[in-house]
Amino acid sequence: MSHWIRLLIFASIFSHISLINAQISTTTAKSNYTSYSPESKQFEVTGKDKVLTGFIARRADALRSSLMKILKIKEPWKNPINIILTGSPGDPAPLIPIRSQTVLIGDELSFRIYIHLGRGINQDLLRKEIISTLLFELALRPLDVDGIPDNTSLPAWFITGIDQAVLWTNNKADRTLYKTLFQQNCIQKPEEFLKIKKPQSELDATSYAVYQCSCGALMQCLLQQDLSVDSFKTLLNELLLSNDDAESIIKRHFPQLSITATSLHKWWALQLSRMADTPLTESLSIQETERHLREALTLIEYHSETRTAHPFSLENIDRTLSLPDRYRQLTTSTAALLHLSRNCFPTYRPLIIEYSKIVAQLQLNDLENKENMKKSILTMREIRELSIQTAKRVRDYLDWYEINTRHGSGKTFQNYAETMHQLRNKVPTPNTKISQYLLDIEKLYTLPANAPTPKL
Repeated sequence: MSHWIRLLIFASIFSHISLINAQISTTTAKSNYTSYSPESKQFEVTGKDKVLTGFIARRADALRSSLMKILKIKEPWKNPINIILTGSPGDPAPLIPIRSQTVLIGDELSFRIYIHLGRGINQDLLRKEIISTLLFELALRPLDVDGIPDNTSLPAWFITGIDQAVLWTNNKADRTLYKTLFQQNCIQKPEEFLKIKKPQSELDATSYAVYQCSCGALMQCLLQQDLSVDSFKTLLNELLLSNDDAESIIKRHFPQLSITATSLHKWWALQLSRMADTPLTESLSIQETERHLREALTLIEYHSETRTAHPFSLENIDRTLSLPDRYRQLTTSTAALLHLSRNCFPTYRPLIIEYSKIVAQLQLNDLENKENMKKSILTMREIRELSIQTAKRVRDYLDWYEINTRHGSGKTFQNYAETMHQLRNKVPTPNTKISQYLLDIEKLYTLPANAPTPKL
């Protein structure tokens, strides 16, 4: 075979391979869709699912609007953010399914967010990555690309606090978690959580939830101060580039929080109590309403001889009428009932109104209607007990339904209800030899030190 024939054969083979590669690249390009965020046009989402790319673009735009509203920033963006969807549902997911990356290409910064679709999209992780990327883009705008350090990062408490602030702005924050942690005094203090560098790896699930609430309360406290857009940008740049501790940076930018050594802690605690308080538009559960109602009906009888105080319910009419400071204590009960009537469980509102009438009659020392008050109290007590039993049964039914649907067991709700009844009422054990043997063993194992052996 001559040299020219070989060249012609190789040329035809290479042209065929080039044609195949061109067809493959054309097919790949057609299989990807690109969606832009409808309002800001800052986000460019690329993926194989057209509907999903559009949804993420709108979601990112909504988060951006909430963030700009919180920070009171109206200027246009400078650098676009690319969101790239990789993988397919069911594929093995990487250890970090959603990750962000900032790359310097020439004289321009490129912000990218990679989302792997193997196990779906975690909405919390997606929200945090979008918010943190927006904060990085905002912080790096005024900096010269030549002066940007190789490793730049915003502190974890700042990103977590902004994330919680966005949730509060959109009325999606877990107020119950704030309330529970505040009542149990489990919230971390600023000097504690500001030093945590990597909360997700350093803390367990419960501690991380406490950390999020603590950062959210601090950020809400900072955002409510008189902070201009320029000063906030300065704060961002210092948090990004400075090696100083976070508490010192906060006090420099918020002088009103550094008047005394404990000013920051006091402002933060006050803001946390506001966030933990139940708003007027939110109704309490039956159990919470019942607890607040018992507190509102509680009076104190003080014995001067023994210097002891004995609490009791004002439902004890005769004991209430014998109090020397009856009028003052009943005035406090009236205020508590009025406050509870605003956000109590709806079915309790008529009961609270009736209790308020009885309190007013007791203040006026209305002895003629004492028997009617006692009858009314008995009726309301029955209604309250029935409400609590109904609430427990509804909760038991929901628990049974969840257990039954998850594990596929064929047990009936009646069996489940009987089991819960036995656990709550401590039904006595059967009088059999095995049960008696177990009781004897329990007596032996629960003996205190150096105690004599009981008769078995």
